[in-house]
Amino acid sequence: MIGFDLQEVEKVKDAEKLLQKIALESEISYIQKFKCDFKMRVAALWAVKEAVFKSLGIFAQDISFKEIELCHKESGLPYIVLHGSAQAIFEEKGYHKIEVSISHQESVVGAVCLCE
Repeated sequence: MIGFDLQEVEKVKDAEKLLQKIALESEISYIQKFKCDFKMRVAALWAVKEAVFKSLGIFAQDISFKEIELCHKESGLPYIVLHGSAQAIFEEKGYHKIEVSISHQESVVGAVCLCE
């Protein structure tokens, strides 16, 4: 199943508040490494998590944003780690692989997630 999400960067009014709501400590630490584009990076994280919800066929009220973790390999390549109910739903649906791709523009960010 494929999930896709776009977020307009300017629609993120309070990036710090949104980050606290949706992010794990590891994600906050990663985003804070970058001195610029803070709002864009928060919007991208939000897009990733929404794309994962869609690829799992669930809604944000079904699980916590914090049960989806965006990680990065040394090369910068993003990958997803699921926790708690998100992992249980992933397994219930018989998935064995989850992939994510993120795209950044100045005003719009997008994410695609594939569960198979």
